Amino acid sequence: MRWTVSCLTAIALLVSGCARNVSEPERDAASSTLARPLGASTAVKPATAGSVSGSIGPGSSYTISVPEIWNGDLVLYAHGYTATLFPLGPPPTESPEALRDLVQARGCAFAFSTYSQNGYVVQDAALRTLQLGQIFASKFGRPNHTYLLGYSLGGLVTIKLVEQHPDLYSGALTVSGIVGGTETEFTYLGNVWVLFQYFYPGVVRWGLFDAPPANFLSVLTDSVVVAIQANPQGAAALSQVTQAPLPFASGPELVGSIVQALVLQSIAVEDLLSRTHGHPFFDNTHTSYTGNLPPELLADLNARVARYASAPDADAWTEREYAPTGSIRIPLLTLHGSRDPVVPILHEGVLAERVGRAGDSPFLVQRTIDAYGHAVGLDEVDRALGDLKTWVTTGVAPKP
Repeated sequence: MRWTVSCLTAIALLVSGCARNVSEPERDAASSTLARPLGASTAVKPATAGSVSGSIGPGSSYTISVPEIWNGDLVLYAHGYTATLFPLGPPPTESPEALRDLVQARGCAFAFSTYSQNGYVVQDAALRTLQLGQIFASKFGRPNHTYLLGYSLGGLVTIKLVEQHPDLYSGALTVSGIVGGTETEFTYLGNVWVLFQYFYPGVVRWGLFDAPPANFLSVLTDSVVVAIQANPQGAAALSQVTQAPLPFASGPELVGSIVQALVLQSIAVEDLLSRTHGHPFFDNTHTSYTGNLPPELLADLNARVARYASAPDADAWTEREYAPTGSIRIPLLTLHGSRDPVVPILHEGVLAERVGRAGDSPFLVQRTIDAYGHAVGLDEVDRALGDLKTWVTTGVAPKP
């Protein structure tokens, strides 16, 4: 059914009531309770328990933690995207220590590594995680089962390892993962950017591939919100464009999703361009924007929206870093918030389509959490790890 002006006005009224606090608080993962041990495997006391650290290639380090009573299983954690302005290692929004405690409470060993550098480094992250499994085996012997646990960008790392080395792992869990691939993520962010520029010209005064100014965070968190409050109809219309499926269930969530997409693009752009030889990696040259909007508005949008063309070497980079094939041969369980403003749940649909096309749907279970935000509580992660373990040991897939 076609949207009318009154429908857009209803959304606009939701948006106009938003406060400066543009996103709801995410659950405190540290307060989540831990569940019972994984069970199944016979617990043993390893020759060496405790924590072991070392280097794992240029600039990269690892930490392995083995519980006093070890059930013989290993969980390899691949962390999410860390902006280059932060110290080397997992992003501040993730807690390896909390995950270690959760995993060890189940009797499993836990291991993770930093990558050789921060930024969008899927290939390097996959290599370090692969090497980490080999280091563990050299020190403690081959585990009964090795599970991958990938957060955000680490979710795409996990997909790459599952597809390319299925013989090395028993199962995998992704959390808020970029499981639809690099192109899916940056096509989404690029579309939100150009559409915001169309509906709110002059608010953000730099281009999609320009280095942002020093005050870009204040512009994106203050000026953008003020502009939307002054013209909520623009955000309402933007939310109805098919190519920018912004997640929201309220006005503040819609504003938060717009702001977070703009911020992520601005934070990542210089890092990404350094990996594509300065060439654009977003292409909307032939995109025909559609949606539940009046035909005259869609016509004007398609006539005047900013257009960008990607370069061949940038396209090759997005394929390498990484385009999932959908070929999975081990149990893969995914967790994703229904309204994730950073890695939208559209990734899960892309992954499911590719896995189905490869004929491997029996190996995939996708679990959606009804929540706004990129973070997922440790209670959900813990439950999923237990379900994954049961799936691997019994062959019975859990419910989504």
